[in-house]
Amino acid sequence: MKRTRKSLFLLLLSLTVIGAFSVMPISAHSPGDDSPNYTMRAIACEFDEDLDQTVVKAFPPKYVTSVSNSEHDKVTWHPELYRYDGDRFHKWKSFKTAPAYTKVSPNGVGHKKTANWIDTETHNNFDSVTFKNLPSGSFTVIHVLTWDSNGKKVRSVSPNWCYIQK
Repeated sequence: MKRTRKSLFLLLLSLTVIGAFSVMPISAHSPGDDSPNYTMRAIACEFDEDLDQTVVKAFPPKYVTSVSNSEHDKVTWHPELYRYDGDRFHKWKSFKTAPAYTKVSPNGVGHKKTANWIDTETHNNFDSVTFKNLPSGSFTVIHVLTWDSNGKKVRSVSPNWCYIQK
């Protein structure tokens, strides 16, 4: 019964999340306000041969704009991993500092269609965060985006979840 309840919950959650967060740009605002636009990416559960374990990979948004009326802005990305306990999702892992940032304009990231994310420590190009040493269970990611120009924070659920079986 508990497994059926969990499966039903996860099915409903995934349908809700997929419906609410499609691959189209997600508007974080109502027309006329000063909130930016962004497009979230799905997380991946995959086997990492080097680590010899299944990991969850989170990716920063593909597209993001600055706050309107702001010529240029810096946006930081901070993923938080959540694990389902049978009743609800709980924060499982977070970072002390945002692992990546990008520079944006009101029209997006320069003349490119996708963001060029930079590692906050090394200042090299950045692709993803890998969450490792995870127990069996269902996981999702909450993405926290912060715009430097006004301190605006947006929290967005990943458009999917994944299950790790050990």
